[in-house]
Amino acid sequence: GGGGIARLEPRVAPLHLYVAGATTMALYTSLGKIAYKYVNYATGTVLKSAKLVPVMAVSVLWLRRTYTAHDYVAAGFMVASAAFFGLGERELEPDGNQFMGFVLSFVCLGLAAVQSNVSDKCLRDYGASVNENMLYTNGIGALLVMVIVVCDEGRAAAAYFMEYPSALLLLLVRSVTFWMGAWLYTMLVKQFGAVAAVAVTTARKALTVMVSFVLFPGDKPLTVKYMLAVLLFFGAVLTEWSKSSKSRAGGGGG
Repeated sequence: GGGGIARLEPRVAPLHLYVAGATTMALYTSLGKIAYKYVNYATGTVLKSAKLVPVMAVSVLWLRRTYTAHDYVAAGFMVASAAFFGLGERELEPDGNQFMGFVLSFVCLGLAAVQSNVSDKCLRDYGASVNENMLYTNGIGALLVMVIVVCDEGRAAAAYFMEYPSALLLLLVRSVTFWMGAWLYTMLVKQFGAVAAVAVTTARKALTVMVSFVLFPGDKPLTVKYMLAVLLFFGAVLTEWSKSSKSRAGGGGG
């Protein structure tokens, strides 16, 4: 019947995959925050923009996904675009970087590549729902991160929130927007795969800087690196558009 207690649907994907995905997510999230102690935001953006490369490599080697030449060219353009945007930021805001920051960032890239492809496998190969993936991956990951935070910075965080109670509201807003972003990202993985989802997040980094030119024109002069980044970004968009146009033309002929 129509009784009123909602039941949790049976899990579809193996639990060990969710544990692996949650663990890698917790590790790269924690290590990524630590890395920002050694590198500035611009350099971190450059390093994160390279995430598409290991994600595509793991996707091909482990999941046996195949991609066209257009996909590889578009990925290269997108990564180069985000990298030039980051380098442009660094040119305007130079800062000293340390070796440890680069080491941690590259470790994070590897962990992120594994986590994205684990989600891809759960969602597309096992047919898990987006809600199931979010529940197990983010639920287990949140518990792991909470343990790390409590053990490492629990007292300092409690003291900070007691001194600045409004920070709790900001944290709540950030948590809600983060959840929405994670849900949409998981939907992208479900429908199009890990590589496409990561390509969207890489494009988002580039678009964020582009919008900043409009919102803060006095703070961001359009340097050569920024101009190259914009050209590379549109090169990626045109490459994917060309691929889509050819696919539609091929599918419509017959």
